[in-house]
Amino acid sequence: MAEKIQAIVIKSNDRKEKDKSILLFSLEKGKVWATLRGVKSAGAKMKLAKSPFCFGEFILEEGKAGYVVTSFEAKETFHEISEDVDKYFEATSILEMVYAYDFSNLEEVQAIFVLVLKSLMRICFAKCQTLYVLNKFFLEVFKLSGFPLYSEICTCCKSKSFLKHYINFPNGEIVCNNCKNFDSQELSGACFSALKILSETSFEKLDTIKLAQNSEFELLKILVKNFECHFDKKLKLLGILS
Repeated sequence: MAEKIQAIVIKSNDRKEKDKSILLFSLEKGKVWATLRGVKSAGAKMKLAKSPFCFGEFILEEGKAGYVVTSFEAKETFHEISEDVDKYFEATSILEMVYAYDFSNLEEVQAIFVLVLKSLMRICFAKCQTLYVLNKFFLEVFKLSGFPLYSEICTCCKSKSFLKHYINFPNGEIVCNNCKNFDSQELSGACFSALKILSETSFEKLDTIKLAQNSEFELLKILVKNFECHFDKKLKLLGILS
């Protein structure tokens, strides 16, 4: 029985001489592997469907070895992302996070699917700093998973007075200097300011903000470590930042 899904291609692997296996992140089913038959042939009709970032409508049929894509209609290829090294890094990092993330329910799948699509749109077409988008994506994933990172108070003692800000790993909580422990890492003033600004700014307004120089890189290292500690997953691509 044929099944129609809206999906983004996360990754693809070679399979047999002319086939490809693609990992789809779909609004309806979450992550699912499917086969593209004959897609490596010169005149293949569904050639676009093997490209990471590609978003479209896929028709799946279940065969003996799993799902097979029998039809595909592209809605957005995001081909501009592959033409810019910075955009490619940020967008690929988002796909890697989706690959590593374990979804708990369909509601979470749908919320993060919309978030991924919104992020790719901003990276591809908006004029904002693409690294801002990647950091914002991390922060929104934490929030959707029930563990928001930014807090104006110490999440341990509830104090509003901070001499310095720290993040406790693996709890992913902002704490004061009195509540830090051996798992804590200090955030510079610029890094905490970037965390605050990005947490309070919508995707649509990212092109209106300006963070302190290099604070987005410092924050990204914190967010990567928080993701890896909290979800017990390693991000290979973003591991270069460690």
